[in-house]
Amino acid sequence: MPLEKEVLKRLTTLVNSFGLSMIAVCEKLSIGISFNKGEVCVGVNAPGSRVATLISIYGEGAHGTLSIFMSEKCFASFVHTMTGGMIAPDPEDPVALSVAGEVSNMVSGNALTSLFERGYSGLDITPPQILTGSNIKTLRLPEDTGYTFTLPFLVEGDADRAIYLVLLFRR
Repeated sequence: MPLEKEVLKRLTTLVNSFGLSMIAVCEKLSIGISFNKGEVCVGVNAPGSRVATLISIYGEGAHGTLSIFMSEKCFASFVHTMTGGMIAPDPEDPVALSVAGEVSNMVSGNALTSLFERGYSGLDITPPQILTGSNIKTLRLPEDTGYTFTLPFLVEGDADRAIYLVLLFRR
């Protein structure tokens, strides 16, 4: 079923805002990141993920989730940068994991500010949930009628340091 023009416009604005926010946050942290445009996909595709965060987005104009999936090496890059090397990047350490939650908060906050400037008022987010494990996956439920997109990024151009922004917006 083709998307209505207004729905497509809204999805494009939402996806672009979050993708650009990821880049802006990494630039502020002096983390070199590149958008892997050739690997963008509908659905979820975040292979090799070791740490993930999940934030709900709700309010006027949008309802969905932002998930950030990180490989272990990507997670280590963020922990090292954001703590000045003071904390070991152990995916089992709650303090180190809080870095992933903070990255999610920064990306979400930056995106919501951008969306507000474009007329999307009344949007809010929940605190992040943080997940860790080997090869974390997310499964789409049959009753989920949203639109899901995976935006892949590489830290310093290294495929072993992948970070995936997964966006789900409900109809």
